[in-house]
Amino acid sequence: MMDVTGPSESLDHQTSFINTLSALFNKKDFSDIKLVVNKKLKLNAHRFILVVRSDVFRTLLDTERWSDAKGGTVHLTEEEECLDHFQDFLRYLYSGSVTLSTENVQPLHRLSEKYNVQELRESCQQFMLANVAAPGSSNRTITWQRYAKLTGLTQLEEKCLRLIAWNIGSVIKSPDWTSLERHELSALLQRSDLVLEDEVILFQALVSWLSLHPSHIKKMLHHIRYPMMPPEKLFDLHATGSLPKAISTYLHQESLLVYQVHLLPTDAISQHHDISTIPFTMRLYTSGSFSHLWDIKGYQMMNQTSIGTSFSTSHFKLKTQWHVTFFPRGQRTHWSRNNYPYCKQNAEIQQEDELSTLSVSVSNCDPAGKTHSHKLSILLYQCVNGVWFVNDVKTLQVPHSENAEIKDLIPLSERDKYISNDTMKLHLIGQTTWKKC
Repeated sequence: MMDVTGPSESLDHQTSFINTLSALFNKKDFSDIKLVVNKKLKLNAHRFILVVRSDVFRTLLDTERWSDAKGGTVHLTEEEECLDHFQDFLRYLYSGSVTLSTENVQPLHRLSEKYNVQELRESCQQFMLANVAAPGSSNRTITWQRYAKLTGLTQLEEKCLRLIAWNIGSVIKSPDWTSLERHELSALLQRSDLVLEDEVILFQALVSWLSLHPSHIKKMLHHIRYPMMPPEKLFDLHATGSLPKAISTYLHQESLLVYQVHLLPTDAISQHHDISTIPFTMRLYTSGSFSHLWDIKGYQMMNQTSIGTSFSTSHFKLKTQWHVTFFPRGQRTHWSRNNYPYCKQNAEIQQEDELSTLSVSVSNCDPAGKTHSHKLSILLYQCVNGVWFVNDVKTLQVPHSENAEIKDLIPLSERDKYISNDTMKLHLIGQTTWKKC
């Protein structure tokens, strides 16, 4: 049978087609409707594009359901924070393209939610999830957490809450810090998983917040853990004389206890204070007195062998030595076959795994276990756009008399996101928990 189909060629001019549609944005050419937003912003539009891109616009522009759509002008009412970004939203409907930033992502999410533009809504959610730890003035974690709670974005809310706690040092530098509601800040200050250099940093951030909310001074200052303040930094706070009078007076009342717990034996302090209570409880302090920053360089060239580090911590008058062993790429173990009775030949066997096992022990800690226990917290850092932030925290109870172990600190499937420029960054924080006497 003779082939009569002849030659064929598939054409793909989608880019040109999209560019042609994009060029229609806000143009009078063939425009059949005008959008007026909040009686301020006026935009030319095309019914066909609106109803194809949004089923909400389809309903709004159904002349049988909405009388305003019968004319050539449609009035829309949007939240004020969305007004400045509505034009970008409309342009997206024409082009499918928009540049997201920490400034516009929340308004664009609101608009995409309202008009049921699913792809944009999901992209905005993913952008916020990926950028909750943005540095400095770009950080919007507090605002996004509040927004996520109101709109039912559970995953975003939980991630924001975790990263606010674990990266509080960046969050307190953001413009959102002083906008925290009293109940939000109160809940935050009561957490023991805040990652910060020391308690004075948190106190100074609270002073900044109180400068705009002076009626809450006593209630909020109560949440600071004064016994955990380094005495030398407390002295500097007094010496500068820069604190408001009400705050300075409150700090003077707490100062005696701060100096006492750093000068007197712990058993003497425990006779007058319950050192197992919250004011005496460590947060995740990253200063040299409590932690060790471990930069593991040359990761790709490593073999399946262990690396180790030791560091010391000082909590009140108690000094502890920590010993940590880590297998960043897993481990290779060796044993001899002649250890087994049925093996006639002496041979060495190798076994490999890819488990990033971490083990830890403590020493030089007296009296061991009678008044306290130990816990190691491991901060796992991730680098995004050149900025390292805490993405996860693992904890491990450490007995006095034996090793403790996390079998796989970072699973192989997740390991790449914790490596940047061939470096893995961990922060080891040695914590002491006092028992009630």
